[in-house]
Amino acid sequence: MKHCGQKAPGKYLRNSIVQAIAILCLLLAAACAGAKPALQAGENLPEYVPAKHLVFIGFDGWGGAYVSKANMPEAKRRMAEGASSLDVRCIMPSNSWPNWAAFFGGTPPEKQTSEHFPSIFTLVENANGAEASILFYQWGRLQDIFPTDNIERRAIGSDSESASLIAARIKEAKPVFTAIVFEEPDSTGHNKRWGSAAYYAKLEELDAFIEIIEQAVKNAGIYDDTVFILSSDHGGVLWGHGFNSPKQRRIPLVIYGSNIKNGYTIPARRSICDIAPTMAVILGLEIPPEWTGKPLAGVFK
Repeated sequence: MKHCGQKAPGKYLRNSIVQAIAILCLLLAAACAGAKPALQAGENLPEYVPAKHLVFIGFDGWGGAYVSKANMPEAKRRMAEGASSLDVRCIMPSNSWPNWAAFFGGTPPEKQTSEHFPSIFTLVENANGAEASILFYQWGRLQDIFPTDNIERRAIGSDSESASLIAARIKEAKPVFTAIVFEEPDSTGHNKRWGSAAYYAKLEELDAFIEIIEQAVKNAGIYDDTVFILSSDHGGVLWGHGFNSPKQRRIPLVIYGSNIKNGYTIPARRSICDIAPTMAVILGLEIPPEWTGKPLAGVFK
């Protein structure tokens, strides 16, 4: 029984809760006012001039854990000249199909719910017309990735002859978007072991292809308007991949070229899904709302 004039404890409690909620709302409003919105193409980049061409060179199974020891002077020189990370994370499972789908589609494949789900190839085609993109692939399943996109698709090997054929086609066609996916060093990892002498020898061989392809862009007269990306789909450990360990999930990412920062370190633990939105911004294309990835805004000058 309350004494006359005594306030009920429940009223104090209710008032305190209301005051706490009000304070929390004010704090959240202030935080939101100062927060930057999710970056869309051209947004918050008033001085960034989109590139006219984008070249992606992918090495399947190239793990971030193996870069420092590798004899890859071409890749390491581009890391110093551009923006890079050795700790971008692929999605689970750390296998090729889901991660190449996420790489080009900006979203894990289980969330790509439509037959016509947009990829970076879709965006390039919508902005520049049919066959503005070329996909050079070695792993056969990549022939069927985003099958509704109108892409010129060409099978290659992981050899200098294929690198020369790629270079000749770039010089001839001058595509807006060139995507090159070598199956190595993945095959060598499965056969000889990730981190083996054979694996590092294959990385050294692949490294030479970077210069061949870059020279083709120069010969085509489009070098000054081009951005290059080097990356992978997953790493590996012992003779395989597919699980959630650092050596399997960490992949390198190198971005360099027109209006990209020099010597910039991309923050760790960004997702492979963030690469397609970054490619969209590079080319001045609108990022589809369906994509879950966010562009790497810090790489731009």
